[in-house]
Amino acid sequence: MKKLLLFAVSALIIFGLSSCGGKKAENLADLKKKYDGKEFTDCDKYIEAANEIIDIYIATVEKATKGDENAKKEFEEFNVFIEQFGKQQEKLEKECPDKLKAFDEEMEKKMEPVFPQIMTLMFGNLDLEEDFSWDETNEEAPVEGEEVLTDVPEEEVVE
Repeated sequence: MKKLLLFAVSALIIFGLSSCGGKKAENLADLKKKYDGKEFTDCDKYIEAANEIIDIYIATVEKATKGDENAKKEFEEFNVFIEQFGKQQEKLEKECPDKLKAFDEEMEKKMEPVFPQIMTLMFGNLDLEEDFSWDETNEEAPVEGEEVLTDVPEEEVVE
């Protein structure tokens, strides 16, 4: 569970890796216009953009959880949009590791309350505590210890 939280947090950081000035975005479409294809060279601008992106992501998660169909579609698109920025974070971590570490901690605190909602949106109401067992009545199921023998024609050895 902690790994999934860290993945979500990392994904959001990655998502926020591009920035430019202008008015604050209100939804994913605005974020795409503002940040899609942008590369960051400044950690402070990256962190500013990432905060904006996280705020909109959290708002989208909350709307989607309440049943807003447009927000559910936007949530799915967010994940694709976030994946685009993975390599930029690595570049910035070399330049300002302390700032990014502090930002990661702040973002984790922001994301923690909505993490269960994110999991529900991603995986539905799947009960992971349920016992998943193999249906042993299935005749096609492999039998442990049984060898499968087949006739394989020997090829002639050419010298």
